[in-house]
Amino acid sequence: MPNEKEKRSYGHRSLTVRLPLLFVSNLILIILIIIPITYNRFHDNMVSMYTRMAEGLTELMAHEIDPEKVDLYLNENFKLDEYNTIMSRFYDLKDNYPDVMYIYVYHFEKEGGRVIFDLESDDGEAAGEPGSIYQYDEAFKPYISELMSGLEIPVTMGMTPDGYLLTYVRPILKENGEYACHVCVDFSMDALYKKNVKFIHSVFFLILLGAVILLIYDILVIKQSITGPIKRMIDCTRDFRYETEDDRVKNVQSIEELQINSKNELGELYRVFVMTMKESMYYMTNLSRARRDIKVKDEKIGQIRKTAYSDALTGVGNKTAYNNEIEKLNSLEKIGLPEEYGIVMIDINNLKYVNDTFGHNMGDSYIKGCCKLVCEVYKHSPVFRIGGDEFVVVLEKKDFADRGELFEIISKQFEESYADAEKDPWDRYSASIGMAVHEDGDDAEAVVKRADERMYAAKLEFKKVNGSYR
Repeated sequence: MPNEKEKRSYGHRSLTVRLPLLFVSNLILIILIIIPITYNRFHDNMVSMYTRMAEGLTELMAHEIDPEKVDLYLNENFKLDEYNTIMSRFYDLKDNYPDVMYIYVYHFEKEGGRVIFDLESDDGEAAGEPGSIYQYDEAFKPYISELMSGLEIPVTMGMTPDGYLLTYVRPILKENGEYACHVCVDFSMDALYKKNVKFIHSVFFLILLGAVILLIYDILVIKQSITGPIKRMIDCTRDFRYETEDDRVKNVQSIEELQINSKNELGELYRVFVMTMKESMYYMTNLSRARRDIKVKDEKIGQIRKTAYSDALTGVGNKTAYNNEIEKLNSLEKIGLPEEYGIVMIDINNLKYVNDTFGHNMGDSYIKGCCKLVCEVYKHSPVFRIGGDEFVVVLEKKDFADRGELFEIISKQFEESYADAEKDPWDRYSASIGMAVHEDGDDAEAVVKRADERMYAAKLEFKKVNGSYR
């Protein structure tokens, strides 16, 4: 069963919310990329339009001014009927251009623009007195030398105390090419920016509203057709159990009870899932039965193998197992992969005496005791009983590496056991031992033969010292 933490984590990664959010967020991202592009395009078009208007307006202004009389205008100004007529026409022009904030005519000098004509603004700001100097705005400072020379300069835009203005100036030259003055016009861009901001806000609000509506709709649709059925399947599978065949049957029944009949990929997936679970159930049922059958057969085979290759009395390998081991060693020798190994031949002493004196039951106990001592010393090597009183150890790996030390240990243990007069005769274990090591060119039989010869020599030595009951 899922714990509370797993249930909460499921909610956090729910596709019901994540998929619509992903779609809507991508849509908003695309639109937010488009909005600045649209805004810049709109802004550039507006600037281009105001620039064309400024070009037309300044051209009309230039037609009203006689460049040869600029000095007269500057000195006499309002005393001249012509000057007043020009001012009146300038006001008429201004009235025809509602976005114009200032119309003026300057003679640009080093200190700034000297006023020749200057109209009042729409907000009632007084015009500059003819002959007064206006210092250069920041936007004009890079072009002072061009202005003083009567050259054209680009349209300038910038923030002023009167707001954000677009300024266009047209130079007027005298007949001899000498600089006379500039006719100038300032268009207010504040209205443009207000329109742009309002446009952006409106678009963003509409996008946001549309995104919210789309998000809610997508969540409902996805929950109804996708994540709802998926969640039901997940909740169902969390209760699955797999310990028994009945558990697997109940799992299939539970998933079938969902009855998800969506006519889309999810419905097809559900049908395939149910079919796969059924096939899996049949497979696991058959597999379980097969495993039980194999286990029973393996146990029988193991028992048969154990009987076939194990000595019935001691449990170590029998003569058949020993022959197989010798054959394996010879096979490795033939293919050029000889192993490092040694052979220890062990022949039990006084077995006939124990059998004849105390009976075969005690004789069997004597054999098992000797075998146990051998197995305890040679823990990492196979031990075989190849005759009534004969054992063979095939030394491998660690036992082979420690063969000298182990040979001394087992020899000493047999000597001490036999020398203990307080024990019963069938517990005074004794054996003659011989050891040989595989050398280049040897087959297994050669190694066994050397070990057997050394064992036999040890047997003769034992008989010399202790006698023989035969």
